[in-house]
Amino acid sequence: MARAEGRWLWGYFLANAAGGAASLLVPLYAYHLGGTAADVGALASTASFAGILGSVIWGRAADRVKTRRVFVVTGFWGFGFFYLFLPFIQRVAELFGLNALATFFWMSQATVATLLVLENYPKADWEAGLGRFNRYAGLGWMVGLGMGAFWTGVLPQAVGEGWALRSLGVITSLLGLGAGLLGYFTVPEPKVPRPRRTFIGTVVAVGNFLVERFRYAPARIYYRLGPLQFVRILQGKTKIGPDLTLYFYGALLAATGFSAFFVPLPLYLRAVLGVPNGLVFALYILHNGMNAFSYSWAQRLILRIGHRPVLGLALFVRSVVFPLFGVLAVLPGLHLVLVPVFFLITGVTWAFFQLTGTAIVSRLAPGGSKGEAMGIYNALLGLSTVFGALIGGYLSDSLGYTAAFVAAGALIFIALPIVLLESKPIAEEITLPSSQEPQGP
Repeated sequence: MARAEGRWLWGYFLANAAGGAASLLVPLYAYHLGGTAADVGALASTASFAGILGSVIWGRAADRVKTRRVFVVTGFWGFGFFYLFLPFIQRVAELFGLNALATFFWMSQATVATLLVLENYPKADWEAGLGRFNRYAGLGWMVGLGMGAFWTGVLPQAVGEGWALRSLGVITSLLGLGAGLLGYFTVPEPKVPRPRRTFIGTVVAVGNFLVERFRYAPARIYYRLGPLQFVRILQGKTKIGPDLTLYFYGALLAATGFSAFFVPLPLYLRAVLGVPNGLVFALYILHNGMNAFSYSWAQRLILRIGHRPVLGLALFVRSVVFPLFGVLAVLPGLHLVLVPVFFLITGVTWAFFQLTGTAIVSRLAPGGSKGEAMGIYNALLGLSTVFGALIGGYLSDSLGYTAAFVAAGALIFIALPIVLLESKPIAEEITLPSSQEPQGP
């Protein structure tokens, strides 16, 4: 692709900078308004449901309409428009509508992001296109987190915490609106018939939006999956086979544990450990950066010991580290050292889980059904955010944050033997593109 033809990627850079800033803005602003962990859990669950709904609606529209630019501009402008209202919100209840609507419109551009890559690169260069897209999106996300860290770390000294968060909402809005304007002038329209949705195309979709944050998890849903189809999947009444069905159960449990931990985590850092807003953003920069750095480690380790052992190692470490976050509340002073270390560990283990999980699903899926199996897998991961957000928020308020973190670790530990069971060995070669966060749990 010529340099001029890749200008549309800068729109995604700006949009993901907005997404990175917004990813922590909503829970931190809810906390500032007096919101509880249950409130944040409900906010996350509602946004996830809106994202699932948006994925289905926008996905069907994208299947019928050949244009791409309208989806990108609608997604970016819709997201930016609703964040303009954040400074006027004075109650947690008012955040629900903003959060849900912004997420719903974000799904508009998420629906066609993968197709833009596939349509603007020859098939032989799809992985290179994916890598380039992820670099722009991932860097944008990190810039957004960095901007949030600086803005909420410095500005409160002059105008107070509330106005620092509100003004960050305005900046987020302007970035989204600017991304839409840039997309309007640069997003290319398809010049040839769209390529068929294939397995590699679905993997591209996974790579584009793998942020371990609950707000954007529904972007993992790529295929249209109705409620009845979910029931059939969990009953094993599909052509994907018993091994893959069993793995789906384990992955759903583990991912639910991830969300049960990560949803109340920002409030725990603020309310219990007293971590300032700016440092909360900085910790997530550490997590995301370590995640992106760790994909090469995961690839080498998979080649050495296999997919299942690497997956088991990642899940076991998380089942231990998540409850240990709760212990930090009774270890004054030590959390200054241990919290960054724990965030580094969660970044590494997320890379291991993402790469091994995607590889296992692709290799267990019957021939001709790999794309369908990957779509099911990503949809189940998106659904887990709805369950995990409610569980983590409720337990944090009713029994304490430590209880939520222990429950998260327990769900992951229960999932361990389920995902490790196998009757059909899989090849250990690595053929998947190494994804980064994000791009956008």
